[in-house]
Amino acid sequence: MIGATLNTEHEARFVNAAADRVYSAIHSTRVAEVEGAGTPRERELPPGQGHGFMWRLNTYWRFLERDGGTYIQCESVTLSRDVPFGLGWVIKPFVTEIPMESLTFTLQRTRAALK
Repeated sequence: MIGATLNTEHEARFVNAAADRVYSAIHSTRVAEVEGAGTPRERELPPGQGHGFMWRLNTYWRFLERDGGTYIQCESVTLSRDVPFGLGWVIKPFVTEIPMESLTFTLQRTRAALK
């Protein structure tokens, strides 16, 4: 099993586009991989080093008030390092799962917070 822990920092911008709609753009400003996460040997690698599973993450949210509630749309764009030739069958599924798991977690937490 392949796993990765990342420390990330983001910059967020929120815009009131109209009385019934808001949108946001959230961009990562720093992404650093953590080696040995949760162990005594844990250490953060300098940004740009490590496996490159995620180098940047941009997330775009749109909120629209309608029908007595709020519609929420979220788009996520992730940049990762190219998978080395011959290792695609092992690494490619992992690289595509990280963004999906991150977005699923975010949407689940958003839903729970709004209940």
